[in-house]
Amino acid sequence: MSLLELLQQAQDGRGLDELGRQFGLDENTTRSLAEQLAPTIASGAKQKAKEEGGLGALLGQLLGQKEVAYYEEPAKAATPAAQAQGDQFLKDLFGSSEAPREIASAAADRTGTPLDLVSQFLPALAAMLQGAMQKRAPDDQVKGAMGTLGSNDPAGAGIEDLLGALTGGGSGGGIGGMLGGLLGGSRTQPQGSNDLAELLRSLDADGDGSPLNDIVRKFGGS
Repeated sequence: MSLLELLQQAQDGRGLDELGRQFGLDENTTRSLAEQLAPTIASGAKQKAKEEGGLGALLGQLLGQKEVAYYEEPAKAATPAAQAQGDQFLKDLFGSSEAPREIASAAADRTGTPLDLVSQFLPALAAMLQGAMQKRAPDDQVKGAMGTLGSNDPAGAGIEDLLGALTGGGSGGGIGGMLGGLLGGSRTQPQGSNDLAELLRSLDADGDGSPLNDIVRKFGGS
């Protein structure tokens, strides 16, 4: 399941439109913006996971339940506090205070939506999406992965190794082997039981599909 699909499932399919209404956006515009922005956030998260120390930082963003209310009640994601949180989430993901502005500008150009509206909508969507990711990633799994990483998160260890370990598909060496051993891999988990693995798999699958990949590459340094 992609991050966009997670958003589309909020409030039985009504959540994304509810968020858009808070900014005076119609359904078509809201969905067009989400189709631009959600894959871009996924790309940023995947890029973050490939940086030195980035995988642990990304997992830290999934820990706890503070932002879950923004997913379950999207109107709350439009509040100033939620927008500030979403803006910081984006800055942390992309490692730049300029990233939210440039992403909003590119999405506004592509959809023909006024920039001031996109600039408000983007951080609200990011807060909602962070809540969705927290809801899908149980704290025990996140803490287990973070505890295993420790200081052994070199550049290039990447999301693929963690995914392999969490799903039992890793090679058994390095970080993959450690995570696989501690978390049990697929040999000891019922199919579909590892929600963190499924969430990270969605980043891995969708993280290269952003329509704003030029911006992701700019801030990711790749």
